Amino acid sequence: MQLSFTKMNGAGNDFIMLDNRDGKLALDSSPHRIAACDRHRGVGADGVLAVEPSVQGADFRMRYYTRRRWRSRNVRQWSALLARFARRLGANKAEISFETLAGIIRASFPDNEIRVAMSDPHSHRPPVGLEINGRTLEFTL
Repeated sequence: MQLSFTKMNGAGNDFIMLDNRDGKLALDSSPHRIAACDRHRGVGADGVLAVEPSVQGADFRMRYYTRRRWRSRNVRQWSALLARFARRLGANKAEISFETLAGIIRASFPDNEIRVAMSDPHSHRPPVGLEINGRTLEFTL
């Protein structure tokens, strides 16, 4: 099977970008997406990003798979790349939206820039104190 892809880099991370708007790629069960990320035997990447049809009313659904086999909610490191890739696929609106595990993300393109509005924060908890060697350290989850 021949697979067309784009490789993009942003903020020190690189990704294999796939157009799966037709839904023909079964990425959840594919060992090939993990093998493609191998830096010695594959294309080499930190993960795979796929553009798919939305199921929640956004312009697209974006799915991110880490090279370690799981889907991720981490949107910050790839949201601008995602928006740029969607533009390459023909999304020529002033603003586009994409559905992610972290919620609906919106991107706009003023003056040849990419601006991304992240989803609202959730699941925030107050700081937790943890005593280590007689010293209390504070952590936020």
